[in-house]
Amino acid sequence: MNKTFIDQLIGFISTPIGIIGIAIGLLMVVKASRDRPTGWLLFSLCCFASSLNTFKDQWTRVTPPLMFPLQQIRSNGRPLAIVLLILLIFVALQTQNNWRQKLLPKAINYLLAVQFCIFAKTVLYGDREFAVISALTFGGIIFMFKMGPGKWMQDDENFHLAVKSIAVAGLIFVFVNSIQFLINRQPITFVQGRFLGTTGNPQHAGVLLAATIPCLMFLIQKIPRWNFAKFLWVATLMVTLYFLLLSGSRTGLMMSAVSILLFYRNNGGAWLRIILFLAISAALVLPFLGADSLSSSSTGIDTNVSDRFTSTSNTRENVWNGMWNAFMDNILFGSPLAQGSRFGYGENSWLAVGASLGLMGFIPMMMMGWESVKMIWQLNQLSNRNSYYFFQSSAVIAGLGSMLIGSCFEAFLLGNITFSLLAFLTYLMMGGYLLEVDRFRTYQASIEAEYVDNVGIYQ
Repeated sequence: MNKTFIDQLIGFISTPIGIIGIAIGLLMVVKASRDRPTGWLLFSLCCFASSLNTFKDQWTRVTPPLMFPLQQIRSNGRPLAIVLLILLIFVALQTQNNWRQKLLPKAINYLLAVQFCIFAKTVLYGDREFAVISALTFGGIIFMFKMGPGKWMQDDENFHLAVKSIAVAGLIFVFVNSIQFLINRQPITFVQGRFLGTTGNPQHAGVLLAATIPCLMFLIQKIPRWNFAKFLWVATLMVTLYFLLLSGSRTGLMMSAVSILLFYRNNGGAWLRIILFLAISAALVLPFLGADSLSSSSTGIDTNVSDRFTSTSNTRENVWNGMWNAFMDNILFGSPLAQGSRFGYGENSWLAVGASLGLMGFIPMMMMGWESVKMIWQLNQLSNRNSYYFFQSSAVIAGLGSMLIGSCFEAFLLGNITFSLLAFLTYLMMGGYLLEVDRFRTYQASIEAEYVDNVGIYQ
């Protein structure tokens, strides 16, 4: 499998699309050293590329092809994401130091510890080559975040660009899939009528769409008057919600609800606008929920999708019980890993760590969760003290809160180079920036107050 990936990477680089892409990427690297928005755009492209995948299961080995050139891009999604990651590292290496001292939040350090446990156990008992490739990839991601976005976020303008980078990745996803949807939607809805887009799974599509919603809401709120940009973000949000509904992902729908609740937690007027917006959207969409087939309406939603939202069955119960039992049976180091094999995770990041790694990985995983929740609490306090940072804090609170909830139903926190993982790390980096700015300004204010007091004494 690893040799296949390496061959795929070399094959992608040698193709015309790969050569053109690398040439454009190198030009962007040169420009990004002088122009920060270009660096964030490169990051958006990496996020989108990391979401590309092809659906496969025991019954489906060949999927319907997408339109040109989307099919070629999707089939080379992982090599493309790796190439863009390398280009981002080149940009990060050119970034100069600034006033920031704590570039990585503690939660990322604990997540790094979990990945180290995965690497160590896989090297000792499993597929060593895969372990090395995974460690290099994840290590490259953390290094890129520390030397790149961590240093880029030195002011509110770059924080805004960080938010926009996730929204732009969502915009690209929505745009290319909307075109495919209008031309021929069968290749992106062939899994029981559920929308999976250019991802490899309807659940992955749902999580991706939900993860972009806090950033979209932030950008809409920060534009006071209607112009092209605000119209673009509102339209993107509407299509995002429609695709989310079409995906049949209850996890994605729950994450979206949590995002809206947390983002507008203290704003009653905004709640009225959101309720009105959802009511209008429901009035437009609900008439099509009873469509018998996808061909019955240009916007029809398959009954398999609508039935998922009305179903109360827990489709993950058996998987969760199995992981919990595996954790209890092998509480220290997790279930034994077969020689030359790799970890496979069930639909819960936390139970998956316990079952695979035992307390060795579960403890740092819980510490990561604790630090994330603590960050949410601190950001809420910051937004209450300083209304200027309300929407900035709200975007991070909504993003982190929704993804922590989603991680209880999907194992995306244990991914390597996926959109969900990159989005989660970005929200942590944004939260770390806001808290460090608050500490820095509080310290400056205390120094100024002390100086004024001392001057008053000597006068």
